[in-house]
Formats: sequence, C-alpha cells, structure tokens
Amino acid sequence: MITVALISGGMYDGLYERLPEFERATGIEVRIGFHGTHPELNAHLEATRAAGYDLVSTHTKYAPSQIEFLAALDNFDFSDFFGSLVELASIGGVPYGVPRNIDLRQLHYRTDLLDSPPATWDGLAALAKELSRAPDRYGIVFTGMESGLFGTFFELAESAGARVFPPSLVAEVNNEGGRWALEFLRDLYASGAAPKEVANWHYDEVHRAFRSGMAAIVSDWPGYYGSYCEESSPVRGRFRIARMPAGPSGRTCCYAGSHTFALTRAGANKPEARLLLEFLTAPDQQAPEARQGSVPVRALVMEQQRAAADPTEAARLELLTASIEKDLIIPPKLPYYPEIEDILWRTVRAAMIGELAIPAALVQIEERIAARVKAHAAAR
Repeated sequence: MITVALISGGMYDGLYERLPEFERATGIEVRIGFHGTHPELNAHLEATRAAGYDLVSTHTKYAPSQIEFLAALDNFDFSDFFGSLVELASIGGVPYGVPRNIDLRQLHYRTDLLDSPPATWDGLAALAKELSRAPDRYGIVFTGMESGLFGTFFELAESAGARVFPPSLVAEVNNEGGRWALEFLRDLYASGAAPKEVANWHYDEVHRAFRSGMAAIVSDWPGYYGSYCEESSPVRGRFRIARMPAGPSGRTCCYAGSHTFALTRAGANKPEARLLLEFLTAPDQQAPEARQGSVPVRALVMEQQRAAADPTEAARLELLTASIEKDLIIPPKLPYYPEIEDILWRTVRAAMIGELAIPAALVQIEERIAARVKAHAAAR
C-alpha cells in the first residue's frame, strides 16, 4: 500500500479519479491519507513532517521548506519535460519534484461587458468601479487571503517599481511602488468594486464567482479554464483571456510557479511509490489536465495540444507562451519562504480592509521580513 497527501480543489481533483486505474493495473493500493487545500496541506505536512506518507503534492515555492522529508529525484527520467521547469523543481541543481503543470495567472474578462481588456491596472480599477454599479454584479473578484493575495500584491508592487525579493531578500516596498500597490487594493475593496467577502476567499470561491456571472474581471489560473467553457457555465462563450495589465512603471508581471508531485524519503525506498509518481506525471494523465486548460509541462503533451487546437485554443496557447517568455515573476527558493508569504499576505490584507494604515503596513512588511532574513542567516 502507498499512502499519499494530495492538494484538493477544482483544478486538481479530476486526476485522482484515475487512481483506481493505477490500482487495477498494478495491484497496488493507494490510500489518500490527506486531501486539502494548499494551505491546509502545507500545515499538515509541517505538523507531521510527512511521517507515514510515501508521495505528496507540493509546489516549487514550498519544496525548499520541505527538503527535510523530500527525496532527491536525480535518477528520474525528465527527458520529455521542459528543462526550465525541471530547473524550477530543483534545489541546488537536484530535482525534488516532478512538474504537474506550470501555473501563471491571466486576465479573464467578460466580452459581453467589455469591448477590450484593460491594458493597465489603473484602467482596470476604473472599469471595475464602473461595472460594479449594476445590481448583483461586481467589477472584479480576487483572492483576498493567503498565497493568492500574496501573488496579487507581488504583481502589483513589482509592476509599480517596488521589489518584493531584491538581492538582499529584504522587501523594498516602503516606497512609491509599494504605496501604490496597497492603495490600489484598498480602493478596490473599499469602493465596492469587489465584494467584501473576497477577504476570506481562496481560489475556488473566486473561480465560482466569475463562473456564475457575478463579476466582469478576474485574474485566474489555466486549470480553471475548462470549467468556464463547460456547457453548464453561465460565462461560456462570453469571456476571453488577456495578458495581465501593466503597472505604473510600464512593466507587466505575472505571478507563477509549478505544482509538483514528490516522493518522501520513506517513499523513495518503495518501488511502488516510484510507479505511482511515474503514473501521475505520465502523458496519459497530463493530457486530460491540459485539455481542461492546464499548461503542459511535457513536450509531447504540448505538441498534442497544439495539433488539436481550434483557433480559440491556439490563441490561448500563444498568449500563455508569450506570458511565460516575458512576464513571469517567480518567488525565490527559500527554506523559510512560507514565513515570508505569511507576513506579506496578512499585512496586505490588514491594510486592504482598513485595519492597518498603509504607511504602517509598509514599514511592518520590511521590518518583519528583515528580522526573518537575519534570523535565518544567524541560524546557518
């Protein structure tokens, strides 16, 4: 028997429906010992140190903090995977996870409400306020907590000229760019352009809100795209995706990373766990996720997607490729990264909802991150 801990959510759960196929083909039982959102999964793995698990879902930004219990995968066959993603999944030049997808946010907008997507964040804010004047509709929805809110602030601040991860690793946000980013979020929230509930929304809640027709604009992930296009979707045929807006500096930033599957050190000693890892990341499993919208990480699957693409899908893949080449911002590989993310999103949310003054929030971000960087350096 293999015991696994898996991320849950609309973008992920479809793949796990194929686990019985693996069990029938191999005679190996797969026990799902934990199934939860990424924050829940991270907290569970941190608390248990992955004891009792053979394979886990993780992410390139979180794996460095989990290296104590993850196994090196330097003997895995990565020949069909895009090299940049294998590098992203590596720590010190050694892979510690097998890429499942590449996640990058793209702007989704309602074509029945907008003639064209906003080219700048300031333009987006103006449109979102105007569109929210209609009853039962908001101009925009976004993730107002945890990694989603961190990512939005990361995009906004960097596109305005601030630095969230400069060479010193101490955030440089107590400046014009950082102030603009926090003022932007507070204005969207206070103006009613976004529902007050977003302060407690994670990814699935935001996705459901846009899919229901509740909002005109959302920045969302490729894995949700297929759900928007389903026959039962109220926004089917009434939305498009676009490049993320540019900030005051003229720069366009797109928060990104890669979900991965990894073996624990205990699982690395089980041939059965290695078979499951190969199964979950094989082309036959990655292709259905790609058809739902996820960006393929294998060259073979990408070729298949391009060959089968209609004009709309071809344009989407072209846009995603262009954003990958030009716009990605990816957090650095830090063993204490989850603590930095936690400092940022909690402080940003407090400023966004008016619990903390913006000048105080910017000072707090820099001081708390500086203290964490210093503590880590002293402990080495």
